[in-house]
Amino acid sequence: MSPAGSRLANAALVLLSLTVTYLAASFLLFRVFISGLPINLRPHFPDRAEVFAQTSKAGTVPRDYIALLGDSYAEGQGDGLLDANGDRAKLQHSAHTLQRLTARDIISLGIGGAGSAQAMVRQPARILGDGCFLYPRLDPPRRIFIYFYEGNDLDENGYVANVVAQNGAVTRENLARYIAQHYAVPPRLRCLTDLAETGLKMAQFLATKPESLENLRRPSAHNHVLAGGMAHAAPTLQKPPVELGPQASDASLMVFDVSLDWLMRNFQSAITVVYLPSPAAIYRHADAAVDVYWRWPLMNVQPVLAADIYAASQRTCEQIRALTLAHGARFIDMRPALRAAGATALIHGPRDWNHFNDAGYRVLGETLARTIDEPAGSRCADWD
Repeated sequence: MSPAGSRLANAALVLLSLTVTYLAASFLLFRVFISGLPINLRPHFPDRAEVFAQTSKAGTVPRDYIALLGDSYAEGQGDGLLDANGDRAKLQHSAHTLQRLTARDIISLGIGGAGSAQAMVRQPARILGDGCFLYPRLDPPRRIFIYFYEGNDLDENGYVANVVAQNGAVTRENLARYIAQHYAVPPRLRCLTDLAETGLKMAQFLATKPESLENLRRPSAHNHVLAGGMAHAAPTLQKPPVELGPQASDASLMVFDVSLDWLMRNFQSAITVVYLPSPAAIYRHADAAVDVYWRWPLMNVQPVLAADIYAASQRTCEQIRALTLAHGARFIDMRPALRAAGATALIHGPRDWNHFNDAGYRVLGETLARTIDEPAGSRCADWD
């Protein structure tokens, strides 16, 4: 063999060895070791790999299962996650309550910061519809719960609408085309790039040092929520979309509508939209005005009348319910159960007031379990 041919053969052998090593490392990390790694590393792992490591199911691969879709509420973020300190066995949120009460496997496809397109299109397409030799095959879910969070889901949807607006009118057809092209198609070769992307995400995390929970918490001099006959000091709270004008609101609602339509056309599962209120809309307040985050996620703080918060919550609930029922899906308003629980004890905090604590997630899981086989949903029930 000539020297050039020998060098080429050696290079090919090295490349083959690296490829085999890379694939073997991917298999070992995402199929063998992931369940033993700290849960606070999960934002860096591939979505599909994280599903098999979740502890709200009987085995590694979920069977005849229920899928939770949504943002950080579907993930289970909150004080329970903080208290778990990376230990998967200690984490308990609505998925675990549902599993315990229904004896069914539950998986979460939730991802922090997700709007409707990410929750109902991107995540199902990437996790449930994308085959990869690294992972076991996932059958479609028997039932899907979509957590719609009034605190920022419409704000997140506004991002999608604004991108579409840069290239034309924000119509249902243009939104559907954009979402189908950018959210419904998993990246090519992602099965081969998962390990590299995981390493890149970890490197970016260490380099950028994202904001801590304390940096994302704005104090309030006068916020006090009423629970258990007492006024409890609270930081600045998330609220329903009080500040969204009619045009922006309509565009964001259209993103929800198009995303739900895609999900129902691509999955034959029984689908329920679960309406989750923001902290400011759950509690009664000691003062007439409440310090809230304004134009999330800019973290601006502004006082808003509690009456306007309740009115915006009711309006948004009725809008989401109407769109849900138009598609033939089931709708559950969680506000009555959460408000009843919040009247007797705090269901947020004490550290993370943007998400439920264990008590709040327990109420959510128990309510869904109790009504899981009821064909009828609920109306949007305002304060009594």
